[in-house]
Amino acid sequence: MTLDELETELFAKTPQADELWQRLGRDAFMYSTPLFAVLNTSAGEVLRLAGSGTLLAKGNAHFILTAAHVWHEMLKGSNKVGVTLREIDDHSCMIETASIMPYEAEHPESWGEWGPDLVLLRIPPVRVGEIQAFKVFYEMDAGLSGLVTCDRNETYLLMGTPDVLGTYAQTHASVQMLGMWVGTPQCYRHGEWDYFDVQAALHPPSNANTFGGVSGGGLWRVQVYYNRDSARIDSVSALEGVAFYELGTTKGEGTIRCHGVESIRKALDAISSQV
Repeated sequence: MTLDELETELFAKTPQADELWQRLGRDAFMYSTPLFAVLNTSAGEVLRLAGSGTLLAKGNAHFILTAAHVWHEMLKGSNKVGVTLREIDDHSCMIETASIMPYEAEHPESWGEWGPDLVLLRIPPVRVGEIQAFKVFYEMDAGLSGLVTCDRNETYLLMGTPDVLGTYAQTHASVQMLGMWVGTPQCYRHGEWDYFDVQAALHPPSNANTFGGVSGGGLWRVQVYYNRDSARIDSVSALEGVAFYELGTTKGEGTIRCHGVESIRKALDAISSQV
């Protein structure tokens, strides 16, 4: 199959093409999770959507990678942090917030469009197996080394949990981890940090003027290619960024700013200096 033939199948407006795009985004879903803050109140436990995160491993340590403001403004003051394991039911992992160790390279005086705004939340080892029964922890080096060099189509997928797509009660939330195909990002540098701006749109279409809940979600580089061994269109994904700021959202469409892969590595390097 040539690259032109591959792209013809990808962009055909058919149910088969829709199913293909869903399959191509499956890896990113396995690494991604909504994040909830659980608070103990006089009226009982209260559940609040805090944002989104990516499950990440470094050596024998396991983390949730998210935007730092999600931690400081929502999760840090909670009693438990909830990680959704399966969207089809209420199966979640509730982690005592006091048992989570945060690692961040820098903390700004106030949250803004340049951050820095990302943090790694170390998961207690005793809770890792529970999460691994349903989810996968991404490893940066393995993901980047797995990228292909053959002819390919390349695009980007932004993962997140838009608040507007959920329904909520005091102790229950029904939310959707959404994958938004965003195309090629615009790249920036500001000081020691790198950034990607992507044009995103909620689907189904929405009149919402915010992407609230997407903060902390991963930006994935997805390579789509023809796999001669399996004789089918296949893909490989690598984590490229973390969403943390939105600019000019109107009627479910707008620009989302993400820290780039160099910023993620900077946050990972902070672990060594803080241990």
